[in-house]
Amino acid sequence: MRVRALWPKRGEALPAVASAVLFGIAFPPFPLVIPVFLCLVPVAVAIARRADAAESWRAAARIGFWFGLVGYGINLYWIALALLIYTKLAILGYIGALLVLAPVVTLTAVALFLARRATRLPLAIVLPVVWVASEVALNHLSDLAFPWLPLGLAMAHHPTLAQAADMSGVRGLSFWIAAINGLLADAWLLRARARAVAARLAGIAALVAGVALYGTWRMASTTLRPVAPVGIVQPNVPQEEKWQAENQGRIVGMLASGSREVLAQRRARLLLWPEAALPGFLVEHPEWRMIVGRLASEYDTPILFGVLDVTFFGPNEYEYYNAAMLADSTGRIGAQPPYHKSYLVPVVERVPFVNPRWFGKLKYFGAYGRGGHPEPFTLPFGKVGVLICYESIFPERSRTYRREGASLLVNITNDAWFGRSLAPYQHEAHLVFRAIENRVGIVRAANTGISGYVDPLGRIHGATGLFVPAARIYDAQTTDVRTLYVRWGDWIGLLSLVGTAAALALAVRQRRAP
Repeated sequence: MRVRALWPKRGEALPAVASAVLFGIAFPPFPLVIPVFLCLVPVAVAIARRADAAESWRAAARIGFWFGLVGYGINLYWIALALLIYTKLAILGYIGALLVLAPVVTLTAVALFLARRATRLPLAIVLPVVWVASEVALNHLSDLAFPWLPLGLAMAHHPTLAQAADMSGVRGLSFWIAAINGLLADAWLLRARARAVAARLAGIAALVAGVALYGTWRMASTTLRPVAPVGIVQPNVPQEEKWQAENQGRIVGMLASGSREVLAQRRARLLLWPEAALPGFLVEHPEWRMIVGRLASEYDTPILFGVLDVTFFGPNEYEYYNAAMLADSTGRIGAQPPYHKSYLVPVVERVPFVNPRWFGKLKYFGAYGRGGHPEPFTLPFGKVGVLICYESIFPERSRTYRREGASLLVNITNDAWFGRSLAPYQHEAHLVFRAIENRVGIVRAANTGISGYVDPLGRIHGATGLFVPAARIYDAQTTDVRTLYVRWGDWIGLLSLVGTAAALALAVRQRRAP
């Protein structure tokens, strides 16, 4: 399909832009709950009309492309601001992200068109199936994977409605939301038939009531048990100062003083420092090892900290990692292997699909190594799984930890490069679903905020402000629940992929039929 062919024709731009604007205000920090239940309606109605009229799939492609381009453009503007710290080509990075995401939405719109035309099923069925299949695809695009805005994320600040994630993960909530969008779209298409409209509205009421009742029951019946008091230090180091060699001593001093401040008030069983809290390689700074070890032994408190790690394969062959290390309560570092981040931020940490050694001379940019199978750290109170930065947006990583016996998850991150944009709030919101999906508590330590604690019911406690120093201790909890999501994984996503593939196969078969 040529680029010129994507220019919208009459009647195509309005539904695409209407859906995009609603999509743009559907997620945190916006407190609104209604937009996400409406954001797919304009595009779904427009595509269904064209499918029912046997028009060309190209109309659906144009609608989907502009919906994706504008909708993600509104939500992800911060990419340009973030990358500007690393490269003056930041705007190209932003455009590149949109040129990956918009085609995914384009293909989703085409799939919806073909599924509707082939099956003639209501949008209440085909829309959630196709949309969730597209969310699964975004989760598995290799180096370009970026499942940042699943529809279910809009429920992050509505814990009662979010509890169903323990059965099906966040994509189960996306399915539920898309189904409500589909029912509304069906009601609009059938608006001349009062009884049909009433039936769809009754279906919406039943779906909302069912999820709300389940959430109310879960919040009342789930037993939480204490794990350990866990402390965090939020040093508040601006991104433009973080990697400058002359600031290293001051940054380590800030971390040490914040640790002493909080541990002098109350003992913690674990203290967290943020992602890359120590701004360099531990092997190059033996004084850092001494400072961290002394703090841990002095306060009898293990310290889990972010740092850069390196593995040498030969005299001139090595790979460096965004890592987390543990200093135990005796001050030893390295008694347990470091954790190496494996979900790497595209471009910033690893340039997609190219040899990372090409970028080896650009320190801290584009050439990070990818860690292997995640192993939780073992502490006296239980196992702790580590999520570095945006690993929190990939549900399977947290599920793996829970299946391996983790009683606590921690997220260490540096969101300074997001600035005062939507991104810190969107990023933090994902932890609500990791907590509910696995019924486990999560403590978050962020360089510039937002730090805090998310309990196993998805409630956020003690959230810190942005760009302020902070040091706190949270009473982390867990449960003995082994959720359906932990046992079965993303079964809704898998079924949606199968359903979408079946509908597309039927469409191809009908096209080939004489």
